[in-house]
Amino acid sequence: MLVAAAAAFVLGRATFVPPQVATAADEPLTTTVTEGTVGRSLPLTVVARWDTAGAGVSAADGTLTSVAVSDGAVVAAGDVLFTVDLRPVTVLPGAVPSFRDLTAGAVGDDVAQLQRFLTATDRLVDPGRGLGTFGAATTTAVRAWQRDLGITPDGTVRAGDVVFVPELPARVRAATDVEVGDRLSPGTPVVEVLAAAPGFSATLADGADVPPPGAAAAVGYEGAEVDVVVADVTTDTNGYTVLHLARPDGAAVCGETCGSVPTDPGSAVYTGRQVLVPETSGPTVPLAAVRTDPEGATYVRARDGVRVPVRVVAQGGGRAVLEGVEVGTVVQVAEDVP
Repeated sequence: MLVAAAAAFVLGRATFVPPQVATAADEPLTTTVTEGTVGRSLPLTVVARWDTAGAGVSAADGTLTSVAVSDGAVVAAGDVLFTVDLRPVTVLPGAVPSFRDLTAGAVGDDVAQLQRFLTATDRLVDPGRGLGTFGAATTTAVRAWQRDLGITPDGTVRAGDVVFVPELPARVRAATDVEVGDRLSPGTPVVEVLAAAPGFSATLADGADVPPPGAAAAVGYEGAEVDVVVADVTTDTNGYTVLHLARPDGAAVCGETCGSVPTDPGSAVYTGRQVLVPETSGPTVPLAAVRTDPEGATYVRARDGVRVPVRVVAQGGGRAVLEGVEVGTVVQVAEDVP
């Protein structure tokens, strides 16, 4: 009876316990070398701001009845900027501001500025008594100009009729604190003369690493990415670090198309990035596939275990671009053999 019970027990185990199957040694985890690009960047919010290079100061005494130029417009000599008491006020080139009426007998640098404009527009051939002296020929030229402007041709240029600025053409915008209907007095800035190009800058978050001047960055502008560098680093009034960006040759980020940049900083916001690791392309593997031996030599191990020496060209985002291995090669990610 005991023998029979033992035999039944053994047969029962054979029925309910699955047979043990021998398994092969675990295969190492592998990956295939692919053509790829690695790099590392931090996002930036870039703002373009137009600095002012001067102001168009009116010598008029009256009511501002219209502004004839839009913000960001480029004006040339003789363009009408605005009207005061419906009388047009034009912009002319000159370093001396308008401070008096110019009429027959006046002498000075402001007269010479007026005469140069009249000569450039073929209204004055010869100033007569000399440049800087308001003579009969200048009076005739002024009357011709006044008829073109649609005002009474009396031959006298009132102080409030012109705004002299140092250089023309120039980009301008209306002064922020002046509106149509305001009462103007002599010396009131009515338009701001803008710099030749806007400055592009990005404010870093508090505690962010500050790149040195010359560090690489990029700005998305007009549908393309413009390679730029950190031209300067400053601190704003709130204590934040500001990166000032420019093209590598020092030119403005906007290049030849700065006229499309809005003069309102709130509307001139662009995406950008601070380049920490420049983008590099080539045979790419996960960093976990790259090994370094005690002597500092870098290598990967092929699927069959063969050690392949490589050089890490670039790395970022958990991947590395290598030299010394071909695209399509299968390499081990986890190394089992020392």
